[in-house]
Amino acid sequence: MTNRDQGLGRRAFLGATAAGMASAVAPRATLAQTPAAPAPAAPRTGVTALTSERLLGSAVNYAYAVKAGPLVFLNGHEGYDFAAGVVQGVTGAAGYPAYGKPGLRREADFIFERMGQNLRTLGTDFAHSVRLDQYYTEANAVRAYHLARFAALGRYVPPSTSIITDRCFGSRSTMTTSLIAVSPEPQWELQPVYPPGARVSPTSGYAPAVVVNDFVFAAGTGPDEKDVLDTDPPQGPHRRWGSALPIRRQAESTLRRIEPILKASGTSLANCLKAQVHIAGVENFPDFIDVWNEHVGSAPVALTVIPAKGFASLEMIVEINFILLKDGAQRKKEVVHADIPEMAAHSPTVRAGEFVFSPGLLPLTREGRVAGLAQGDDFPGLCLRSQLQAHALFDHAEAIAKAAGTSMRNVCRIDYRVSDIGEFAGVALAWAGRYGRAPHPFVCVVTPKLPAPGATVMADFWFYAG
Repeated sequence: MTNRDQGLGRRAFLGATAAGMASAVAPRATLAQTPAAPAPAAPRTGVTALTSERLLGSAVNYAYAVKAGPLVFLNGHEGYDFAAGVVQGVTGAAGYPAYGKPGLRREADFIFERMGQNLRTLGTDFAHSVRLDQYYTEANAVRAYHLARFAALGRYVPPSTSIITDRCFGSRSTMTTSLIAVSPEPQWELQPVYPPGARVSPTSGYAPAVVVNDFVFAAGTGPDEKDVLDTDPPQGPHRRWGSALPIRRQAESTLRRIEPILKASGTSLANCLKAQVHIAGVENFPDFIDVWNEHVGSAPVALTVIPAKGFASLEMIVEINFILLKDGAQRKKEVVHADIPEMAAHSPTVRAGEFVFSPGLLPLTREGRVAGLAQGDDFPGLCLRSQLQAHALFDHAEAIAKAAGTSMRNVCRIDYRVSDIGEFAGVALAWAGRYGRAPHPFVCVVTPKLPAPGATVMADFWFYAG
């Protein structure tokens, strides 16, 4: 594995690398990747990537960590080594895998140790993290992960979102973690927010929100417990018609529940820049969008709506996380209107200063059809369907970048949701055919059925425009 410097000067980056290398000689370093020396800088863009140039021996140049201005993105970390793949430190001894620490805990410890090294390499640490996104394949993985998270992060856990999904990138992985941190500079001092009455489980312990510079990061929020189930009294044989649809009731409750958290953070939904919404069942998407537009439609947000398999409680069907500007911020919220097909996204792109947030994008053409269906079905050996759909997504992303005054060279993270993990091969082929050996800063998980029939991949893009 190599670190490829895509933006900082060599002298500046080597100073950060030394801190990461110091940890490589620690006794537990066998569990994690050891950062190597960076290559000379490409033309200055303000974005630096740590990459595994040939992920697991493949042709994929994986940007597992990206520094963009003051922000550091760790993308899609799982319990495998980027060069060697599955390692004994995670799987356990071949003859007795159940010996020692529980397997799920070993997996989580591996992830946090490597992420900690990556953060040190890029000049920051867990104490300056502002957002955690986690996907799991089973509930017990969440419980084990929380124990490892407390051990690695201590008392401060940043705003967090945890979702059950169909599968992770690696076939043996039960958890995928992505993180955002800031540089440890006075102007980026963190102010965690713990409003009275905010419902946070002591076993997860995350901050409901954190204020840093102009921004507010709010954790994944679901409905109030009293609103999860229909509490209307029975009303004869037609009692089920007398209550709101569950998705509408839970969406309304979630938006009410976030309000006191945002107020305590010095902001409101009018300042929202980006929201990721996880929903059980694509049939619930239209009603959610309807409720969302009633509450937030007058202040457009970069909105991503994602199919989900499960949540913290069995009855929950929606959870939303938020990135916002605080009241009186120096940066201003700008709506970016890019030339993309109307049906490809539920909202416009939003920019705030040097950061650009795309909405969730679907591979829809201007004719309102999913790209690549006919050709893909005829030539499955080329993974052509997902390859052509990825090209459609990159068309949309390039139009967004152009309208926002940045480029694909400055993409910090791409969140892919695919219908089957085999479809990522087509995405990787499309990336390489379009951008060559450019680092690919991806997160990829398998979700339940995507909203557009025939779609195999959807994505949202995080850009730096400094």
